[in-house]
Amino acid sequence: MKQLIIRLAGIVVLILITLNLPAQKKNEVILKIGDEKVGKDEFVANYQKNNTNILDEKDKKTPAEYLDLYINFKLKVLEAQRLGYDTLKSFTEELKGYRKELSKPYLTDVSYNEEMIQTAYHRTKFERKASHLLILVNPETPPSDTLAAWNKISDLRKQIIAGADFNEMAAQYSEDPSAKQNKGLLGYFSAFQMVYPFEDMTYRTPVGQVSEIVRSRFGYHIIKVHDERQTLGELKVAHIMKMFPQQASEETIAKLKLSADSIWAKVTSGTDFAELARKYSDDKHSAAEGGVMNWFTSTNMVPAFAEAAFALKNDNDISPVTRTPYGWHIIKRLELRTTQPYEKLRTELESKIKQNPEISKYSDEAFDRKLRAEYQLKVEESNFHNLVSAISDTIRRKEMNNIALVSFANQTITAGQFTDFLQKQQYSPVSDKPEAQLTALLNKFINQKLLEYENTQLEKKHSDFARVYKEYHDGILLFNISKDKIWDVASTDSVRLQNYFNQTTKKYYWNDRFKGWVIEAKTAEIRNQAETLLDQKEVSRQELEDVFNAQTEDNLRFRDVAVEKGIDPIVDYYIWSGPKPAGFNETTTFVHGKIVKNELKELTDGWGLYSSDFQEQIEKEWIDSLRKKYPIVINKKLLNKIPTIE
Repeated sequence: MKQLIIRLAGIVVLILITLNLPAQKKNEVILKIGDEKVGKDEFVANYQKNNTNILDEKDKKTPAEYLDLYINFKLKVLEAQRLGYDTLKSFTEELKGYRKELSKPYLTDVSYNEEMIQTAYHRTKFERKASHLLILVNPETPPSDTLAAWNKISDLRKQIIAGADFNEMAAQYSEDPSAKQNKGLLGYFSAFQMVYPFEDMTYRTPVGQVSEIVRSRFGYHIIKVHDERQTLGELKVAHIMKMFPQQASEETIAKLKLSADSIWAKVTSGTDFAELARKYSDDKHSAAEGGVMNWFTSTNMVPAFAEAAFALKNDNDISPVTRTPYGWHIIKRLELRTTQPYEKLRTELESKIKQNPEISKYSDEAFDRKLRAEYQLKVEESNFHNLVSAISDTIRRKEMNNIALVSFANQTITAGQFTDFLQKQQYSPVSDKPEAQLTALLNKFINQKLLEYENTQLEKKHSDFARVYKEYHDGILLFNISKDKIWDVASTDSVRLQNYFNQTTKKYYWNDRFKGWVIEAKTAEIRNQAETLLDQKEVSRQELEDVFNAQTEDNLRFRDVAVEKGIDPIVDYYIWSGPKPAGFNETTTFVHGKIVKNELKELTDGWGLYSSDFQEQIEKEWIDSLRKKYPIVINKKLLNKIPTIE
């Protein structure tokens, strides 16, 4: 699941424009690339979509500026198709998977009403804190085992109602694996964050009480509702993170805390937060944006981080250094927005209800009836009766293979297709009169064929489906060809990258750095002796160790450093007059070295920066070659008529 999310995120970032289908009316051609024509309506829709609600004015484009990006996108997709990327099995399988998920809401009949939307809105505004106890039961569990599970959880509920501690009982008896650690406590949640039967029972149970038994697809639950509060809203913050390495020792974590404390001191003394985030944060994605993160709620963020962030009362407040399982964080509140009014959320809530068959009254039968009527489905009753009478006679049955049983739209279901289906279903007559059984199986087969056909019509019937499906189609192509033509070249061709570094104008330099040692002496006397020796003449580390560690190895301990201001608290203290680090003994520890100015970052030091520049060069060269390969014709007169979005 995590890989799928990362994959989707990569595709979405790459799609600079979203492809909308041209209108059915006559549409003037604004652009031609090779043999592909782009209508004005399509271009305008994409231009407006990608230049609306942009926070930074400098990122807004004129139609002409946007057209340049649009052409680059189209060129890459065209080249991917020319090279056969859309015929690869990996591509077709991935796209097939996306289509399967995307089509689900369109292949069912979901009913909802105003009451359901109002209920969902209330549960969006008010979140509940609850614990649960689970006894596992899956849909295939036989009746006897299902009854045993019910009796077990019923007995546990009686004990809890009689006074047993809910969370202790959950820790001991719940079959949710996490209950051993959290004693069944789930924290706060709101609408659409739990399976619906569980959510519904939680909100129907008064605060402070234990629910009735409720069944979800996981099994039987009882729920203890601890609290209800108004949803805290969504928060936008910036943060500076000192990330824990995998399996970090407590010593390493403590050193990172010293570094975070040093940064916090700068933040709270007025140094620009965004500048510090860019320089020091280990969360490189947000660091590039001055530490700014995406909006989040209290229930979809790491709990320790969310608690510290939502504790900030005002915009621009700074948190103390906060620990999460992933690192130390300094958090700056930027903006809080509370739950939007019902009118603004109504459409979104409708969509979520429609896509959740547990919330709505999911009805395959209703959708089947709808499709039968729409496509004027007809069953050839006489042919079906003849097939029923011949079903056990292999020779007669085969003779009927090509006769029509069902017709709809431009489709025909033959007797042979139906008997193949029966074979796959491992059909076996349950009586001497199989007509009722075969009628039920024929209806099942008809439903399957109707859904298959409807799936082929989704682009024609639903423009929103067509747009998103096309978006995925082109996005996967763009991702795959960019990976081969740009990213993998920069990351795997070390010779070309080294040549690029050798030939390019150098532009990445370190800030002033202290290069030398942090030296910890066993005693204050040894520290004074070592410092005196270093003041008298320049000696090597080996010479110092020969003098001081010949008898006892740890008289002097050395730590090599090459650090900018703000990275190492001890260096900051001695070299840049920083605050004294907590727990630091200056009588035994000192530094020796010098400040180096304007030092070039070699390729190994600035690999990410030089690699990114190299990718840009590769991409530019590739785009230039594509523009020569595919003739581009722009209707400039038509382009000039498109107004710039203000």
